[in-house]
Amino acid sequence: MKRRLAALGLLLLLCAAGDAELGDHATAKASHAGFPQTVRVRLWYLHPPRELRIRADAGRAQMRTCATCTTSTITAAALRATGPKIAVAGNKSSFSELRVSGAYQMNATGDPPLRADFPIEIRASDSHLLITALLPMEEYIAGVLAGETGNFKSDEALKAMAVAARTYAMHFGSRHALEGFDFCDTTHCQDLRIAGIDAHLRSIAEATAGEVLWYDGEPAATYYHANCGGTTEDGRFVLGNNEPPAPFLVQHSDQYCLRNGSTQWRTEVAKRELQRALVADGIVVPGALRTVSVLHRTPSGRVEFLRVTGNGAITVPALAFRSAIGRHIGWDRMKSNWYDVSDAGDRLTFHGRGSGHGVGLCQVGAEVMGEEGHSYREILSFYYPGTRLGVSAQGIPWQQLANEDVTLLTTRPDRDRPLLTLATGFVHESEENTGLLYRASPRLKIYPTVAAFRNSTGEPGWVAASTRGRTIQMQPSNVLREAGTLESTIRHELLHMLIDSYALPGTPLWFREGLALYLTAPNASSKQSDSVDDLKGLEKSLRSPASEEELRHAYAGARARVAQLARQHGKAALLDWVHNGLPANLAVSGAQRPEGR
Repeated sequence: MKRRLAALGLLLLLCAAGDAELGDHATAKASHAGFPQTVRVRLWYLHPPRELRIRADAGRAQMRTCATCTTSTITAAALRATGPKIAVAGNKSSFSELRVSGAYQMNATGDPPLRADFPIEIRASDSHLLITALLPMEEYIAGVLAGETGNFKSDEALKAMAVAARTYAMHFGSRHALEGFDFCDTTHCQDLRIAGIDAHLRSIAEATAGEVLWYDGEPAATYYHANCGGTTEDGRFVLGNNEPPAPFLVQHSDQYCLRNGSTQWRTEVAKRELQRALVADGIVVPGALRTVSVLHRTPSGRVEFLRVTGNGAITVPALAFRSAIGRHIGWDRMKSNWYDVSDAGDRLTFHGRGSGHGVGLCQVGAEVMGEEGHSYREILSFYYPGTRLGVSAQGIPWQQLANEDVTLLTTRPDRDRPLLTLATGFVHESEENTGLLYRASPRLKIYPTVAAFRNSTGEPGWVAASTRGRTIQMQPSNVLREAGTLESTIRHELLHMLIDSYALPGTPLWFREGLALYLTAPNASSKQSDSVDDLKGLEKSLRSPASEEELRHAYAGARARVAQLARQHGKAALLDWVHNGLPANLAVSGAQRPEGR
């Protein structure tokens, strides 16, 4: 992100024009666009197949061998991994990657066919096929509901789970970024069952589309589990060391969970089998394992530490103990960390209750709440107290700094206070540069994180700032400062605000954007390739760019066109056109016109 912002500079300043400041409702609707529209999910993550068969009706699926290669229509294809390459039956060549789109079904050996209408990217490694699906966010949420909610009957409980799953995905971001995708399809991220998606689950996801739980301006860590046994666990006993404190993940009693009946379970594990599982996870017991006893419990009653004894004794965290059993013996053997343990000779017996880590939303309790008539908002409030539900960042502790010219909203007044003086200087500079006076005092709103900016404004993460009415909303100042664009961003946005406040309705966006860019840096040179003749296309690219590259090119084109007009007609004419409107022949064509119309 830093490199992108630094490289694009002013051309990444996407400004949303408006004559009045948006209210909460308008802001909320706009912010939905800020969420990732597509997530990259690795399918068959734990057991990548060696072979894959793809079938489609004629004309309904396409394949290409690289991102920019020609697309060919396919009806059937048999793929096989050979080392780092992909072999296609009937084709003498092998490929480093394949991309499939359209509507088709794919069949990995030993699994039932999976119907798909989303693109997939296929690569090979160590003679296995690595298959990454590009899923729309809400389709991903519907797939998580299929994998995580079992036999839920209450729509309100399903909606609560949809919000929790979406927030979880937003909070943890790209867990597998170094591997080239966002999420796997296992419970390591969230259990994804694409084959289980139906119209009902899609409707649940769409009913809550974009809604996220917020805490201090960030998507909350919305852990959830199957059954809390009547008492949830405090998040501090589960959160990793790199996780910030989460006061909304507190221990509390859950009467709704208890209304569903018994939560007791019992399991036996052979001592030899247990020792092998512990060793496989790097937990070495001296000598032969003799016994296991509870050393310490959390306030909820769950086991925190165990003493494992062989020739000597070692202390083992209960989370690591259960994880070793789950990975190497079976996740159904130790359903939770709430148990007693007894020695039965060559094996250990565990008597416990609940299922899962117990932190956050209890699915059994949520289902009971839904069946009893509670709304999904009430369910979320019960299990994540102190969070706020919304599609834009909620709960940000804003502090206000102000003088007679500018207001500054920030969560870091110690860091951002100098921006008040900086912006005030740019206000005076803009008025002197244009001869226009600000009709309302500008307000700068510096978001604490890129995620908070993105989800409040609806802009993608590579956009530096967004202006609505008299409010300039910006990414964190430290991010822009490191990218070398902080001062230019503020100067540009203030100019844009001033121009928009005087521009006649219908003044093209390309002219307003280009004029702000030109006035920000009038002496900057324009490349010949930046000149634009298709102003309708330029306007479309600025209003709804399909990509970052298209937007960057559009800004360069807008600035180049306005710079050309300045050379032909002078700066005074440009400012006059702000008041009186752009001449019609200049608004519809980029072709050069002779002077003296």
